[in-house]
This record gives sequence, C-alpha cells and structure tokens, in this order.
Amino acid sequence: MLCECPVPLDNAVASRRIYSPLAYARVRDMPIAPIVHSESFRLASWFPIVWRRSSAVPDLVAVRSFLPDSRAQPPGVRASVSVLPLALQAYPFVLDPAAPPGPDSTRMFDDVVADAPTDVGASVTTTDNKLSLATELRLQALELFAQHFPLTEAVGQTLAELDLFEPWELKFNISGTSIDLPDLLIVRQKSLDTGALAPVLYRHGLVAAHLIGVHRISLFRAGILLAAARAVLHGETSAESGASDDG
Repeated sequence: MLCECPVPLDNAVASRRIYSPLAYARVRDMPIAPIVHSESFRLASWFPIVWRRSSAVPDLVAVRSFLPDSRAQPPGVRASVSVLPLALQAYPFVLDPAAPPGPDSTRMFDDVVADAPTDVGASVTTTDNKLSLATELRLQALELFAQHFPLTEAVGQTLAELDLFEPWELKFNISGTSIDLPDLLIVRQKSLDTGALAPVLYRHGLVAAHLIGVHRISLFRAGILLAAARAVLHGETSAESGASDDG
C-alpha cells in the first residue's frame, strides 16, 4: 500500500510540515510501486515496467528493487526525486485507498513521521492560508496519477481479458538469501509475433502501443536490479564473515 495512516485534508493537516518524499522510509524502500501509462517511458530508463496480479484488474507497476531496501535500487536513482513514480513524488499526499483511483478520488494525507529529513521542510499552507509551493507540486503529481489511472487500468484489463499475460518468474538465491517477487505479469512474447494484440491497439490506440513497447524494452533493466541486489547481499555477507573472523 502507498499509505499507512491516511487522514482527511483538513485544518489539522494544514498546520503540518512536509519534507522531500525521500525523507519518508515508505517512499525510499518501496520495491514495487504503482504507475500510470504517461510516466512509463521516463521510468523505463531505470526500472522494469510490468503488471502485478491483483484481486481485480492487474496493476501497472515499476519494479524499483528486488529487495525492500533502497540500497538495492539502481545506482544514480536513490537520491533523485525526479526518478520517483508520480504516486511517490506526491507523498505524503495520497488518494483514498478505500476507493479506486481516478479523477474523482478523495485526496488525503498520510499521517506518518519523516524519518530522514534533510532540511526544515515546508508547511502545507502559507501564513495567508494558501497552499505552499511544495504542496502544489505534490498535488499536481497526484492529479496526474489520478487522471491517467483509468486508461492505464483499462489497458491492463483488456490484456487480461484476452489472456495476453504470462507470469514473470523472479526467483533467485543470492548468498543464501531467497528472493521471490510473486504475482508479476508480462505480455506474452508470442503475442508480439501474431495479431493477438490487435484488439488491444484497436480499443486503446497509441497509448497501448506505446505502453506495450516500453514494457518489453524495460525488461532488460532486470539485470541492473539483480546486480544491485547482489552487491547489497554480498556486502552484508562479507561484513558478517569479517565480524565472525574478528570474534
């Protein structure tokens, strides 16, 4: 889930201070984050863009790490807000988790503590009761996510209805640590060589064509994530071995 303790945007929230999204552990460490079609090209430069099986329609997601640890993300993105998915750029502002995301979703505030602030932050509102620039930028990101979610969901639903998904098996053992990311889906490889995708493109046009193309190319980013996970786990193993030897 994107939020832990969502509360209404009321006067109590207006007096709060917010910090960089990276000041919050939930944002830094989230290994798999929901995204929308309009940000897929930007994120595919760093992460595999796939779908994740859910109880309803498969969710479009960016796989940011094979471990729930920001150290296992690709080098160069760990301290960059611009590489965050829109829903994480908006944090701690979130959509009401009790309803499907969309333009009419209720905007809320995740009432959690920033565990790693690097500055004094910014107020939610200014002294004259206007939204601060930091708040406006986050709500703009949230608005884009909400606006583009229904079409993103529709593409995933069509692919699922036509049975064009296949499981993406991500199971590894690194330095004795088992890694298993279940419920991930990719577009069937053989569907790209036939006319199976034609109904998807007919229903959703260039958005679907662009998204599927970016999705397939982005799968090569899995190698970068695997290397980053190995570096983290090998480092921890070496440290433990060194401590044991010293003892």
